[in-house]
Amino acid sequence: MNAEILAVGSELLLGETVDTNSAYLARQLASIGIDLFRKSVVGDNEMRIAAAIDEALNRADLVICTGGLGPTVDDVTREAVARALQRPLVFHQHLLDQIEARFRAFGRSMPESNRRQAYVPEGARIVENPRGTAPAFIVEDARGTVVVLPGVPSEMRYLWENAILPYLRDERGETGIILVRTLHAVGLGESVIGERLADLMAQTNPTLGISAKHARYELRIGAKASSRAAAETMIAQVEAVIRERLGSHLLGDERLDQTVARMLRERGKTLALYEGAVTAPLYRALSKEALESVRGVIMHPTDIPADDDAAQSLARTGAIDVRHRWRTDIGLALQPSGLIASDGFATVCVAIAHTGGVDEWQRRFDMRSDDVWDFAGTMALDALRQHLASA
Repeated sequence: MNAEILAVGSELLLGETVDTNSAYLARQLASIGIDLFRKSVVGDNEMRIAAAIDEALNRADLVICTGGLGPTVDDVTREAVARALQRPLVFHQHLLDQIEARFRAFGRSMPESNRRQAYVPEGARIVENPRGTAPAFIVEDARGTVVVLPGVPSEMRYLWENAILPYLRDERGETGIILVRTLHAVGLGESVIGERLADLMAQTNPTLGISAKHARYELRIGAKASSRAAAETMIAQVEAVIRERLGSHLLGDERLDQTVARMLRERGKTLALYEGAVTAPLYRALSKEALESVRGVIMHPTDIPADDDAAQSLARTGAIDVRHRWRTDIGLALQPSGLIASDGFATVCVAIAHTGGVDEWQRRFDMRSDDVWDFAGTMALDALRQHLASA
């Protein structure tokens, strides 16, 4: 079975509300082995919602709608589903009785507008909602199955876990699993990683995808199988190939900052920082746990070296100075050059002082980028990781 999710609400389109429901449902679908091919958002408009449902049924076996089941005139998902499936809305007295009882429990009388929540498309299976006034429903149509849930996250999750999930698992036989494992890599460009793993990324099951942020890479392995054990075996086989091809650039389950924190702790190393940029990229790159190993920081953003050689020299002396000043095992320094080329690029230098001497790195970055110091922090953190690995 394959599925699509349709989130309804103009507030989602306007960016006023974040659609957390779709992310939750995506994870839930994976837990029972249902492929999710698309997520969409549509505003509170009956015709557009109906069109979106109609289009989704041309592609998917299961369409899950969230939102638009309230009592106000802009809550039109019920009408849209009925239009898309060409079924009339039918009034159910017992639903109205439940809605009125919920209002009485709060010591209030039910507004007449809530009456519209007692209507569902003809032939729909009603899913009663003890957590709110909007019942959910399931429509099994010749074209596919449409599940409609309230948009309130707590109600949606309750109804999914207690009604929809059992329905899909027990009645529709969806008992498989889609398992995802995320690995982390650093020190290679996204294109290089993509070239080395191109054949794995072309597979349909298991799948492999790459995402990048600040020169740190997430490799997501997804496997669909009839059991967790079978999916884990498939993932392990792909991971073994990735490890062989990426070598030390593959960190495993840990992020770069987590890896550095663990290595500092396991080796009992202390650290001091020299920051040559006012944004303190070294301090920002370290995790809270890693900062427990930091004994001191010197900031000299006003020292602007005239060229790349001066920047590397300042990074070297800065790393040595902070190590001696705070009597730490390691001094880590980052210093940008003051020489910015006409294309906006400049050299950023990193130095690590330790008992065996000083190790140095440098790389050119686009200084016009808002993320330049995040990229520089990644370079420095990876340099520290390499040093700790060889120590």
